[in-house]
Amino acid sequence: MDVKHTYLFQPGLWTVDGRYLDREENPHTQTGELVIVHARDLWTIDSQLNISGQDPRKLESRYEVTPFANDKSYTDWKSDTDGPEPVYGLFVVVQDAIMMPWQSRSGIYWGQEVLAKVSDHEYISRGFAFIKDDKVASWAARLSRIDSGEASSLTVN
Repeated sequence: MDVKHTYLFQPGLWTVDGRYLDREENPHTQTGELVIVHARDLWTIDSQLNISGQDPRKLESRYEVTPFANDKSYTDWKSDTDGPEPVYGLFVVVQDAIMMPWQSRSGIYWGQEVLAKVSDHEYISRGFAFIKDDKVASWAARLSRIDSGEASSLTVN
């Protein structure tokens, strides 16, 4: 199965709409935007997510991504999130999915997100975050591309 990914591999603006579950499994609405920018030596993703509820939150992050090497299906990234320490992770492309395992420098904060391609303009996200052995959050969201673009040159078999 050949898949040409558009999320991450093309600059663009994506909206996020979904469900966020807090540590007590209370559901909240999750909305937001992701902006992907490509420079020659660095790609960035600036994200702003809004979580509804009695204690509404705005989560802002900037991901700094090492561009994929021509012969690799993975690359590394780091992010200074709203949390107490930077987070480091990988983007790993496996057919129609982009997986994002991550952890903080100390390893106390860790998680995983999987982005599955529905179309060039739509992905679904599933993920979770932990502090040590305690789940802090999980989410299920849809990412929709607002602007257009051509499919990436990265093809994964």
